[in-house]
Order: sequence, then structure tokens, then C-alpha cells
Amino acid sequence: MRLILIDHESAFVTRVRQVMRRASLSEPVDEVADLADLARMAARHPSEELVGMVSTTMAVRGAIKEFVQQCPHIPLIAVGGNDPDRMRAALGEGARAYIRRGDVGEELPTALEVVRDGGVFVPPVVAMRPGGEPLMTVAGPVPAGFFREDAGKQLTPRQREILSMIRAGRNNQEIAETLDLTVGTVKIHITAIFKALGVRNRTQAMVAADWLDLPAQAQPVPTGV
Repeated sequence: MRLILIDHESAFVTRVRQVMRRASLSEPVDEVADLADLARMAARHPSEELVGMVSTTMAVRGAIKEFVQQCPHIPLIAVGGNDPDRMRAALGEGARAYIRRGDVGEELPTALEVVRDGGVFVPPVVAMRPGGEPLMTVAGPVPAGFFREDAGKQLTPRQREILSMIRAGRNNQEIAETLDLTVGTVKIHITAIFKALGVRNRTQAMVAADWLDLPAQAQPVPTGV
């Protein structure tokens, strides 16, 4: 595996090289100027196992999506701050992992392992509403997790509906009132959703819903399901 970096800060590049060397994770880390250069490198070396790692500050909106469409066989790791919106945007465009810049030493080895196994790495970012109000979370802060692309097949129609409402930012009380369920029943469904997806909090569930492309608002299914 060969990690290709797209980053503007030489100190960060040095740090990534140190992390990779300590963990014996890859051959020497290389750099390119942008995602277009990475695409050209992939075309020149079609049989080489490449993994891209790009700073979100160096990928304009839509650039990750364009690269993924052009090079679907090259997994892309996005690097940014502790920002749920930026994380969801990068993963929504097709990045296979998002790691926090300040936690690269702890998160990069796990992200590479998850990506290699065909999963999507989601760090334990604390979700925040505008204004700083924390989203309600059933599991609380937990270690990083990931979900697989086929995870949605395990969900019942009711669970998919609730997941779509989580994606829309609804809290448990709002979901319960909309679906005419008790809050306790909603929590039971959410626990089952988290288990099926392999996620541990609402932010990770939102990312999963984005990846699975569930509608933001699903049509209600009959009550009592």
C-alpha cells in the first residue's frame, strides 16, 4: 500500500510519515499537488495499491466527488478539524474516511485498516447543532466506529424511517411525536439501528444515512410497527 498525501503543511506531512513508519503501515509516503495529480498517478500505475489522503482545505467543493467518480478504486481519506459538517460533506462526496488533523497519530492507523476492509471510518466527533447545543446521543462519546455499505439491508422499514429522521436532525421526542410512539420505543429502535450500522452515536448515524442516501424525510409507515 502506498499513501499519497495532498497537504500544504510540511510539518504535518512529516508527522504522517512518522506515524506510518512507527506502525509499519506502508511504503514511503509520497506527495502530489492536488487530486488531479493523484488521478494522473493512478492512471500511470493502474496495478499499484494507492490510498489518497487530502486536506479538506485543499479540496474545493465537489473535487472529492469528481475524483471518486474518476478513480473509484482509489480510497480517499479526508483530513480536517473536529467539524461534523465538514466530515459529513467529505464522506458525502465519497471519501472513505475522515480523520482529525490533531489526532492523526491515533486515527490514521485505524482508518487505513477500516478502509482496507471495505468499511468507512468515522471518528468520534461530537455533533453540535448551530449555536452550540449538543445533539442528544443515546450512546454518548465512544471510540471511533465504521459502517459497511450493505448495512442498510439489515434495517426494518420503521428503522429506516427513524434513521432518515435522525439524518434530518430530529431528536427522540420529535421522532416519537411524529410517529406516535413512546420515547422509550424510539430509543429501542435507535439502539437497534446503531447496532446494525456498527455506529455508536448520532453523528456517525447521520454519516451512515448520508452514505446510504436515505431520504431526509421518509413517508410514515403504519403506527405500531
